[in-house]
Amino acid sequence: MTGPGAGPGTPPDRLGWLYTLVLASLISVGISAGGLYFHADRSLARPWAVAVDVCTRVHPAEQSAARERCLAGQFGRRGAVMATGAGIALGGAVVLVLVLPLTDRRRLRRRLTLPGAQERFVELCDRNRLVGRHRPRLVVAAPPVRQAYTTGGVLGRPTVVLPAAVAVAHADPARFDPVVEHELAHVLARDVAWASAVRGLIWLPVPAVLAAGLLEVAFFGLNATYLAALGRTALIAVVAALLAAGLLRRREREADRYAADAGHTEHLVALLGTGTARPTRRSWLLARHPAPAVRAAALGRPADPPGGWTHGLAVGAVAMLAMSSAAALVGDLFLTGQATVGPPVAVCVGSVLLNLGLLPTLLRRATAGAGGWWRPVLGVATGFAGAAFIATALPVPGSSGVTARADVSVAMLVAALAGALAAAVAGLCVLLARLVVALRPGPAGWRSATYLVAVAAGVAVLWPLPALASVPTDGQAARDWLVFALPRTGWPLLALLVPVLVGLLLREGHRRPASQRDRGIVAAVLIAVLIGAGAAIWRTELFPPDTLAEANRMAQQRWLLCALTGWAVLVVLAFGRHAGVGRALTAGWLAGTAAALSQYLHALLTGRADGLGTVEAHLLAPLVWLGYLVAFTLPFLVSRPPVPGPDPSSSDRHRSAVPAVAMLAAVLAVAVLGPGIPGVYAPVPAAPNGAAAPSAVPAVPPVPDATPGPARPGPGRLLTRAEARRAAGAVRAVLPRGWRVPPDRADSGSSRIDPSACRPLAMDSYLDRLGKAERVRERIRYATVPGPTATASTELVVEIRSHAAPVPVSVLAEAESSRRACPRFTARGANGSAIRFAVGAKPPPTLGEQSWRVDYRLTAGSGQTRITGQSAFVIVRAGHNLVTVYASAIEEPLDERLLGAAVEAAVAGLTG
Repeated sequence: MTGPGAGPGTPPDRLGWLYTLVLASLISVGISAGGLYFHADRSLARPWAVAVDVCTRVHPAEQSAARERCLAGQFGRRGAVMATGAGIALGGAVVLVLVLPLTDRRRLRRRLTLPGAQERFVELCDRNRLVGRHRPRLVVAAPPVRQAYTTGGVLGRPTVVLPAAVAVAHADPARFDPVVEHELAHVLARDVAWASAVRGLIWLPVPAVLAAGLLEVAFFGLNATYLAALGRTALIAVVAALLAAGLLRRREREADRYAADAGHTEHLVALLGTGTARPTRRSWLLARHPAPAVRAAALGRPADPPGGWTHGLAVGAVAMLAMSSAAALVGDLFLTGQATVGPPVAVCVGSVLLNLGLLPTLLRRATAGAGGWWRPVLGVATGFAGAAFIATALPVPGSSGVTARADVSVAMLVAALAGALAAAVAGLCVLLARLVVALRPGPAGWRSATYLVAVAAGVAVLWPLPALASVPTDGQAARDWLVFALPRTGWPLLALLVPVLVGLLLREGHRRPASQRDRGIVAAVLIAVLIGAGAAIWRTELFPPDTLAEANRMAQQRWLLCALTGWAVLVVLAFGRHAGVGRALTAGWLAGTAAALSQYLHALLTGRADGLGTVEAHLLAPLVWLGYLVAFTLPFLVSRPPVPGPDPSSSDRHRSAVPAVAMLAAVLAVAVLGPGIPGVYAPVPAAPNGAAAPSAVPAVPPVPDATPGPARPGPGRLLTRAEARRAAGAVRAVLPRGWRVPPDRADSGSSRIDPSACRPLAMDSYLDRLGKAERVRERIRYATVPGPTATASTELVVEIRSHAAPVPVSVLAEAESSRRACPRFTARGANGSAIRFAVGAKPPPTLGEQSWRVDYRLTAGSGQTRITGQSAFVIVRAGHNLVTVYASAIEEPLDERLLGAAVEAAVAGLTG
């Protein structure tokens, strides 16, 4: 150990990756909080819910372009609110960066002047090479300040604040220097201003979200859609708070390590024991500083290697939550183009966060020579899968089938698939980090190239994640996408950058002539290509397909054979210790590419290659499949050496790679061409059916024969029950899709009408005197299918009454008198609910012998709980018969065209 004054310690780690995760989680909180506010504000949420119900009813195909155009306006409004929430979250962080240093300055109005402390502080700054605007100022604070800390803004110089008890001990290096070195470590990390913002992020997000959520529940009660949004936002806020607290504790540990490396280990442990350091917090998960005992114990043992399980867990969880939030935001803002915009944005966000969070730390871990590479891989997979489970079980309302119903089994399956993909990205990061450190290529640009290639390959690996999320609900569609559409996207080919980079690194790191080792690898590649490509060509030539289905299955067999050829080379060379992972990966890609080229050349020679489609089928598809086979294998190779070490007996082992590769390639070829691999092959996708989706209401019957027949009976005759029922049922033919015939509900008649003079109009009492002469009454209720939010609805109630004597003219005259006498009234139910009606009148239809109509505008509740609707009651008199049609629309306009068509159909049905 070096003594005090021996020189600066090892520079503290820059925690930019952790700040990036905190920033990403903060933006996710803002996006989710924006969605939370949107659904809490009824003036915003109710039009959205109405649009969802109406558009889903009119366009039942869930992904139809017409439905997306119908919903684009309301979803765009929600996206704008979510984007505003993200902007407010970022603005709040900026305010914290600017305001908290000012608050710290106000606490320092009482200052002390100690020239000796200033001189010693200058000496320590010089020793740590702090000059210019990075050179901090020293402020000696008078009581009640008891703890040293560092503060500062974005533009100004940082300020180190020392309590008087520490400053007066400037002549004692055991008491003064460790504290100052600890604070100077924060200055050297160049994150003083950003740490100020993080301090506020520990406590602000969770209480703010929960307060808003509990306020909503207190005013409006429990709501499944809102509770899903609240649970999602609260979980993201908790993650943000935990990350912020973990970041600050990590800063303190790094600063302690820096002071210890400068030769102050024993003195710092003593100070921690006497309580000069920060006090312990009860809530250790949200504490900004580790407990003194924990800090002292950490100084007494070797530092843990960076990039462990906890690190991977945080990176995976934040990356997945940020992906989900980005997908929700972009999907709302660009609803009509979400299939082409949403997945790329979400996948790019996930890849950038995974690589920025992993690669810097993994490079340091590889430099330190630490093992246990499975820990970060397992941590990333666990965090990513856990966050995927939360995002699936608590989706943004409207983002998944426009529902917020949680399905635990679906969420678990999606989480497992997402965790496997994240583990593949983590395994790739481990491979690249170990290669760069092991080979130490000359130009500094190799590290930048590694970052770019890792991000691009991460995009390629995560690309199927949006499609895999639909596996539990539509497995066949997801498999069709993976087999037929994925190779045509082009994005998965970004993974080709990985073997290119690895090959260049290997060449840069080993400038030497070919050896027996290399010749053994080349032989293994050649024998694998000969077996894999030869088996596929043999199958095509000897057993040509007779049908389109057989040709499709044979094409997928060829793709799989080419991919398994490269995978067999990788597995044998890497697991059999015949080569390092880097050389095995390069050899596997060369074998798969050569097999795919052989297929394409065979197609050219036999006349089967006739355009770009054959290039995709013979070249791109096998490489995409090989890419994912390699990706899912990499997590199991993280403990293998990236490059082989010197071993005098290695040549014998490399010669043994040829028979091992030949045996594995032959076994895989027999499995593919023989019994096949269950669940791999996808049939040819069925051509889209251009016919309209079947309606929930029976179709309109065919037009009857126009041959003259007996005269049709008049509409005013006395009807039988079957004829009345048929007339009421004639309305079905004019109803559009999205309607049903629910069980009828009888009018209770128990409502209290205020004023009482309006009761005849409200209860249709003017029809009561016809009851004695009534012979037949048939009633059918039609209603729209309940939408996902059950907010907007329309119903029609059709009644056909037939009386022993013709219906008198005075009935409708009495109805008109009741309407004129009652401009408005209130109906109060037994439970105290009140519905307010404003009475109006529109022209009745010119049907039958006489017709009449009354209209209502109804309102229930007030403020944000206000519900509105429209209704109309139409009566048509025709001889012995009376046709009544009651139409009611809640939270949507009344369809006048549909009402008119229903009345016409019912009246026309009187003629049989």
